[in-house]
Amino acid sequence: MPCNIIVGGQYGSEGKGKVVALLSQELNNPFVVRCGGPNSGHTVTIEGNDIILRHIPAGVVKDDATLLLSAGCIIDEGILVNELDVLRIPPERIIVDPRAILIEPDDKKRESADLNSIASTCSGTGYAQIRRIKRKKESRLAKNSSVLRERCRVETVAPLIHEHLDHEGHVLVEGTQGFGLSLYHGFEYPYVTSRDTTAAGFAMEVGLSPIQIDHVTLVIRTFPIRVGGTSGPLKDEISWDEIKELSDAPNVIPEFTSVTKRLRRVAQFDLEAVKKACLYNRPTGIALMGLDRLDYRNYEISHYDQLAQKGRDFIDYVEYYTSVPVIFAGTGFKTHDAIKITSKVNVG
Repeated sequence: MPCNIIVGGQYGSEGKGKVVALLSQELNNPFVVRCGGPNSGHTVTIEGNDIILRHIPAGVVKDDATLLLSAGCIIDEGILVNELDVLRIPPERIIVDPRAILIEPDDKKRESADLNSIASTCSGTGYAQIRRIKRKKESRLAKNSSVLRERCRVETVAPLIHEHLDHEGHVLVEGTQGFGLSLYHGFEYPYVTSRDTTAAGFAMEVGLSPIQIDHVTLVIRTFPIRVGGTSGPLKDEISWDEIKELSDAPNVIPEFTSVTKRLRRVAQFDLEAVKKACLYNRPTGIALMGLDRLDYRNYEISHYDQLAQKGRDFIDYVEYYTSVPVIFAGTGFKTHDAIKITSKVNVG
């Protein structure tokens, strides 16, 4: 019963969509289930184009993957339908749990009023979550949406996943945001998100038992980022110009958030933060993104033996201090800009 939860180890935007896409391509008929809401976007490369997904799981890159949205999801009907149209996903391929809550226009208005205090994406995700917790009878769920019933299979997700696992099927749980933003365990409360973003939290949203989890993949960056503005503290913050100098790149393109298009803040690697993420999530493997940001000679490299020594040393550094094997290394922006690594590190 191979089940893998993919979780961010910092403040989000680590490359979880890329890792899910890569893992999906290795599996036959995987179930790929996404958690969370449209306040975060995962980027995948499809036919040479970068596509930002706010609801659809990144496993969409694998033609035989079944795509699922968990009971814990917070759904914007318009965004989901648009993604279904753009990607031409037939109703039989996408399953939405009837208990996922729907975002209403008023949720977005309320979040806009909080923008200056918490750097909200104004997607309505947080206020929809509040309505769910308050158990308002007027709250609409996926089962109440005629649009979703027409465009998707609206069916309880957890039993389907359990059955798939019981028959030796593969399940990938696509977590959103990052451990540092966890409502309960994040780095800097109140500068966190509206839900738990640990592997255990994602298992809960999907309806999985802890004993069903075989693997946890922690995705981290060489240089962690946070949303610009009032998103909260960021230890050892640096500039994108400094990244250019450190990597000896001819130029470094500053990053913008996939949902709000704000300039991302960037910082030096924080080992203690990553060790905390490992402690709380107990990963069986680490996906280390951004080796090209560390040393431009690693840009678009696809084989370990082609990596510059600085990249190899950083992989060894992460493995040594976390005791977790690095199983993927990212070397660029595209999904295929990655190296699969066979590590000699023994977990635990």
